[in-house]
Amino acid sequence: SFSDSTFHATRRRTSPSRLPRSGSPRMHAVHSSLSAAVSIRKGPARASGSPRGSRVNRASASSETMAISAPARVLPSLLPDGSGGGDDAGIYACLFDMDGTLCDTDPLHHEVFSNLLLAHGKNGGVPIDDDFFHKHIAGRTNEDIFADLWPELSVPEREAMWEKKEEDFRALAASKLQRLPGLTELLAWIDARGIRKVAVTNAPRPNAELMLRALGLEQYFEHVVIGTECARAKPHPDPYLEGMRLLGAADASWCVAFEDSPAGATAAVAAGIPTVGVTTSQPASALENVGVSLCVMNFAEERLMLALESRGSREDGSGA
Repeated sequence: SFSDSTFHATRRRTSPSRLPRSGSPRMHAVHSSLSAAVSIRKGPARASGSPRGSRVNRASASSETMAISAPARVLPSLLPDGSGGGDDAGIYACLFDMDGTLCDTDPLHHEVFSNLLLAHGKNGGVPIDDDFFHKHIAGRTNEDIFADLWPELSVPEREAMWEKKEEDFRALAASKLQRLPGLTELLAWIDARGIRKVAVTNAPRPNAELMLRALGLEQYFEHVVIGTECARAKPHPDPYLEGMRLLGAADASWCVAFEDSPAGATAAVAAGIPTVGVTTSQPASALENVGVSLCVMNFAEERLMLALESRGSREDGSGA
């Protein structure tokens, strides 16, 4: 799907000026569909700028719950057979999760937590396995993880420990992170069409900046949205809504999100964005259950490009 003409196509400028207004009938339909599909029970908002997010805490705090109460909407522009699209085809913006999406970071978090637990004599003094990692660590906040594994410590002691854990992760990530297969080609495809792009993550900002540097992408994204710097982090839609706002994307249906976790995919779907699930850390069923439109192992899968090319690109927000 990535021909020479694809790579050398003239880059198009995009402008939000011709996007539908938020009060238009089309946007009303988007928000009505979203309201019917998602129910949210709000917990206390996290303080802006809190550094407590990480790859392993991309679920919200335990006091927050988000549940899909209706089947996932059918999004024909992302059918893997390349059908759909028509006059309404075109991509204005791509919004990327980072941990597990741009690169596979779970093995690094697993290693850091295993070393930390061994150093403190936890888990019977043996390295943790994948079952332990997914049961006690993956998808949880640092607050919950450390409270469960170190109940004997005070909150300040736990905070100091998880901050050290994040430092250890960054030390590993600086030399070990690699782009997922097909990512480089996908980013070239995006650039060749002038599609806007933003990174949306629950990782702490130092982690996010380190990952982008390690992947050679520190100058690539127009913006980096940190979930814990929003009123609510993923799985709530706030980080994705902020990403669209920063890019001037008034209609979520003209965007595509890429996510690897149920919490992150829930956030993107709740924002009304057609979402591609990347199965680096979860089975396809876990992502499909929260409403993703298509699942792929990585960005090199041909059916991903068939789906994206069915949408084309949208010049000046006016359509393909």
